[in-house]
Amino acid sequence: MAKIKLDLFRFDEAVDTVPHRDLIEVEVPEATTVLDALETAKAEIDGSISFRRSCRSAICGSCSMSINGVTALACKTNCRDVVKDDGTIAVDPMQNFQPMKDMVVHMDPFWDKYARLKPYLQPKDKDSEHEIERRVSPDDMKKLVDVANCIMCATCYSLCPVVSVDPAFAGPAAIAYAYRFIEDVRDAKRDERIAQISEDYLWLCAHCYACSYCPKHVEPNNRIVDVKRAAIKDRVMMNERGPRHALVVSKTIKQTGMLAETEVILGTVGRFNVVGLIKALAPLGPRMALRGKQPPVFVKPIPKVDEVRTIFEALEVPVS
Repeated sequence: MAKIKLDLFRFDEAVDTVPHRDLIEVEVPEATTVLDALETAKAEIDGSISFRRSCRSAICGSCSMSINGVTALACKTNCRDVVKDDGTIAVDPMQNFQPMKDMVVHMDPFWDKYARLKPYLQPKDKDSEHEIERRVSPDDMKKLVDVANCIMCATCYSLCPVVSVDPAFAGPAAIAYAYRFIEDVRDAKRDERIAQISEDYLWLCAHCYACSYCPKHVEPNNRIVDVKRAAIKDRVMMNERGPRHALVVSKTIKQTGMLAETEVILGTVGRFNVVGLIKALAPLGPRMALRGKQPPVFVKPIPKVDEVRTIFEALEVPVS
């Protein structure tokens, strides 16, 4: 047995104006999980401790919470792996959510963004037109297996810094689920889905890979890249700044081996968008000029630019 001190976030929106913390010591088996430790504290010490849980097997996704500052499934996190030197484990509600009571948070923003995608199959014909089920080849299903494992635990959403600064951003889970239907050969709403997720600020993703931690290995960070590729391939909403920025960055690096910053600004904002260019350059341009950091108007190719172009050509070839 081991003694563990749970440093718990405590807040009840019905009665509290500010949160506080409780330090509760429990004696549990050495191999216990954080969820088991919380269950022990609730059953034996303070029955008012509140948190969501259900399966205790990393299947339902209910017990997502912040453990020592990192969002994870409490049922999958072993106490001995996260206990600090002083014997404590800090437990808080997920970031990017409004706490309701202790570790229970309001999930409405997360589910609203998910629902906007219409997360169900929308085929072009009716079920009655098929004598048997809608069959899909193994090859077509391979690319959907990983994302279909998503349990909507919101861990990636909680870890996303873009959601922190702009709550309008759809978030990694919603974009990953958009990919699940965008690439489903049975679905007839591919362009509509790409347009919807683009409107939900797909292109705000900064590719920081904070969402690369996923308890079910869905890898939403890679699915975001896949959805952006699909948007460019299908030329959906190509007049938006996001896809224009991605294309001009790729173009300048392929041509010169370097990022041509001047060309990126012109290509992203629009060469003839005078108002937009003034807004983009007015606050930044003079400061860069004063410090001698203004980018060159013309960028010469680097000596081994052919090697860079070879990388681009290799990446553009489908890998079987």
